[in-house]
Amino acid sequence: MTAPYIQQSPDVVEKVVAALIEGMAFSRSPTNKPTVLNTIMKTFKVTDPAAAEESYQGLLRATVRKPYPSVDGLRNMQRIMACHDPKVLNVRIEDLVDDRLVRKLDESGVIERIYGTYGLK
Repeated sequence: MTAPYIQQSPDVVEKVVAALIEGMAFSRSPTNKPTVLNTIMKTFKVTDPAAAEESYQGLLRATVRKPYPSVDGLRNMQRIMACHDPKVLNVRIEDLVDDRLVRKLDESGVIERIYGTYGLK
């Protein structure tokens, strides 16, 4: 999202971030595993349950409870993208990272409440 949009609509952006975190919590909840597996199979047209399970396990490994932006991760992406367009190296990653909304949700306890709703401590 652009900085001006975040400044103009912080409540909307905060709700979007909270919804994304809730989606991760839902997906990580063992109770919802059958629903998530079914969604993986339908969305990606996977017919092999073992392949769907592998995808689910990959989802669990790839998602984090508190999605603070990773400067190192963005730097890695920048290096890869630079193979196609060296101008990408002119961008300062630190200028792209804004963790205010995740930090606010974290410090206010919203993230823990969301995960608690799905039985995840």
